[in-house]
Amino acid sequence: MEKKFYNGKLIKRHKRKKKLGVLKINIFSLFSLIIRAIIMFFNLVILTKRKSKTNYIHLALNIDNKYIYPCLVYLTSLLLNRAYSTFYIFHILTGKNIRNDIFQKVNETIIRFGKYHSNVSFYNMGEQFKRATSGTIITTAAYYRISLSSILPNVDKIIYSDSDMINFKDLSKLYNMQFKDGIYFIGPLDHLYHRKELEKKKIYIDKYINSGLLLMNLKAIRENKIENKLKDFISNNFLNHHEQTAINAICNNNTQILSYKYVIFWYDSFDLVIKINNEQNEKYKYSMKELEQGFKSPFLLHFCGYVKPWDKKSLNKRRVYWWYFAKKSLFYKEILDTYEFKKEEIEELLKNIPKNGSLLN
Repeated sequence: MEKKFYNGKLIKRHKRKKKLGVLKINIFSLFSLIIRAIIMFFNLVILTKRKSKTNYIHLALNIDNKYIYPCLVYLTSLLLNRAYSTFYIFHILTGKNIRNDIFQKVNETIIRFGKYHSNVSFYNMGEQFKRATSGTIITTAAYYRISLSSILPNVDKIIYSDSDMINFKDLSKLYNMQFKDGIYFIGPLDHLYHRKELEKKKIYIDKYINSGLLLMNLKAIRENKIENKLKDFISNNFLNHHEQTAINAICNNNTQILSYKYVIFWYDSFDLVIKINNEQNEKYKYSMKELEQGFKSPFLLHFCGYVKPWDKKSLNKRRVYWWYFAKKSLFYKEILDTYEFKKEEIEELLKNIPKNGSLLN
């Protein structure tokens, strides 16, 4: 080192500052790495906890070419109202001649509204049930739910629902319900209009459930070979209410009533609901409190019946809820074109959604 009196101290100080600066940088880098490691550790812990709390729900739908857009709207409502911890595993049952674009449309909907929180599998049912009783509204696709226990041999229970619905709340509570001993199906109480016709055939039904929404005990159905019994009954009888009649006739002692809060029928007025409830067997009646709570805030709204909310002739005020989710779907323009509605018509209709969300209005 050269000894330059004048500059020596300055040079030495300068060098010390450089070394000190490098030391500071190294300490800062080490501190940053420690902080990052701590953050990564806690993120991993949180992620593991979230994963362990994930509620996996198996949910089956059937679809044919007539119900493509209703199914897409229903999927949209399910995914938009899903709880963060819920993971929907969709099983979609299709017919032999289903349109090819349905698979892409469903996948696009899943990716857009349920990415990382849902997946979907498709099952082509071919020509199963082609000789079963069908009608203008209920096609042979309605019978596909009968085969779920054999289609899904590793699934013990599943929610089945028709595609002409919309969802308002997460379905974890429904899926986590416990089956009582000997129960194969849990479904909402319905009115048996054709009781006399069935009794003429010596078919006696005590309680009658609607099969549009079912929690199905697939494990028990498999163990007791119920699927084959239902298929035999369907093959040998003309069914007024299709597979619903079969389920109630064969499994009447093995059904459980679902709380009214889970699903209501869109065409029902509250007065009609009370009237039908009063005609039920005393053992199965809903309480007035249960009816009122369900009507105000159901989990699902079922658009059963001959007239649907996407029909031009529909005047039911509750059609607004279906169009609300139709507008949120990825295929709103196609839906408008398919059902021949103008955008302005629907915009005007959507102004009528009750602010409190009550269906009693």
